[in-house]
Amino acid sequence: MDIIWLFMIALALIFGLVSGKVDLINQVVINIGKDTFDFVLPLICMTCFWNGMLNVAKEAGLLKKLERLFSPLLRWLFPDIKEDKETLGYIAANITVNLFGLGSAATPVGLKAMNGMQKHNPDPKTATRSMVTFLVLNTAGVTVLSTTLIALRASFHSQDVTGFMPFAILSTFFASFVGLTIDRWWNHHGDR
Repeated sequence: MDIIWLFMIALALIFGLVSGKVDLINQVVINIGKDTFDFVLPLICMTCFWNGMLNVAKEAGLLKKLERLFSPLLRWLFPDIKEDKETLGYIAANITVNLFGLGSAATPVGLKAMNGMQKHNPDPKTATRSMVTFLVLNTAGVTVLSTTLIALRASFHSQDVTGFMPFAILSTFFASFVGLTIDRWWNHHGDR
């Protein structure tokens, strides 16, 4: 992938030099730091805020309540860790954070969930059934409120900040359904 990006950058520079657009190249090089900062700062602030909220939720016992709420579904999806309430709590928190479209804020909780699943792994070099299911669920998870996308669209002054929401809900629901269906089928028929 690095070679592809390097090729694309070199091709763009050569095209800019050949077509006489050196001023445009200079402008991009000068403004790239500011543009990157303006793009990343709102995401960093939102991630810090929601990570703090997750810590408050954990201390308040909300993660345990979420684990109890999602318990029937989680015990069915993750049968080899169904007795590990802490890991199930992290999985429930990850699902909840992903429901609100905070993928970057879900990462720390997802890593804790993976570490919890690794404790039950007989072969540390191979992913367990639960790890694969969690990865499918985390990657294709249903998003009800895409707060990260809303924040990005608002920062770029979109005319209709939430116009994409019905499509996002539908597509993430469909992706989750297909992903979990294939995962369930593979878990029951893949070993044969």
